Amino acid sequence: MLFRRSVLSAAAAVALWLVSCVAPLPGINVVPSATTPVAIAASPVFLDEGDPARTHVGRLVYRGGLRLTAPDGRFGGWSDLRVSADGARFTAVSDESHWMDGRLDYDARGRLAGISGVRLGPLIDLDGRPLRGKLGDAEGLVAEADGSFIVSFERWHRFWRYPAADPPFSIPPAAIPHPPELDRAPANGGVEAIIRLADGRLMAIAEELYDRGGHVGWVQEGTAWGRFIYRAGLNFKPTALALLPGGDVLALERRFTVIGPPGARIVRVPLADIAAGATLAGDELALIEPPLAIDNFEGLSTARGPRGETLLYVISDDNYSPIQRTLLLMFELAE
Repeated sequence: MLFRRSVLSAAAAVALWLVSCVAPLPGINVVPSATTPVAIAASPVFLDEGDPARTHVGRLVYRGGLRLTAPDGRFGGWSDLRVSADGARFTAVSDESHWMDGRLDYDARGRLAGISGVRLGPLIDLDGRPLRGKLGDAEGLVAEADGSFIVSFERWHRFWRYPAADPPFSIPPAAIPHPPELDRAPANGGVEAIIRLADGRLMAIAEELYDRGGHVGWVQEGTAWGRFIYRAGLNFKPTALALLPGGDVLALERRFTVIGPPGARIVRVPLADIAAGATLAGDELALIEPPLAIDNFEGLSTARGPRGETLLYVISDDNYSPIQRTLLLMFELAE
């Protein structure tokens, strides 16, 4: 999706965009040779470059951020991520058929300080062949308890489950049923927001499939999908979901219009409200917009800090554009 750093106006950003838009099982095809280490440069990012001492936005406390760059042409386009429960490792997927994983590094104060041990490899199709370009437009990522991953794809809307493996995504996936109504979504407006709920149900929201003034979403109950409506903020679209320790859901919403500044919202949706036939509207925890650090935020994950605090991680999709950034920011939820 389109976005640009906060020093440009939203109108200028649009003009620039217009000129740019587990061990493998025996007998299963695995592609370990395609995985390579990648050197990542990480430079610190202030929450507010004009006020480096600022640490709060809404109910979130800033715990450090990074701008990530790499000479590898495959790096970028990160659309979702999952951070391990202890905050030690991360996995991300891109909208150009790649995955990345590595370690998260922290300083003595527990602030995000860098990433290391990064690997990068291709997502593969049902026959074990590497996906290329937009054929592997991965937008949503679910980390399952058994070490497997579910990936939601756009362009050709589908959900694939990749078995647990090391390296990840190296065993061919299996297709799992998606909501039939999803096939009506625009090619670039499918499911970016998807999560496994604490009660075991799968929840998904379409970015650009609308009804009754909201985004169409679904919750899986058994083998059936129940439909609900998700109401995002004005001019915002849902791009990611994550879980809070008590089971409630966090939703990341992204705004990009020609008449206002870029922005991102993080909202809380009670687990008890998520049901077929419901209309959901989250409680806003934070609104991130200029002059705060902002880009095309598409990925969201949570973890537990050493004091038991809830940590939030957001990552941006730079669209492989020189006018955008890959930002990885960390916040603490101030309960």
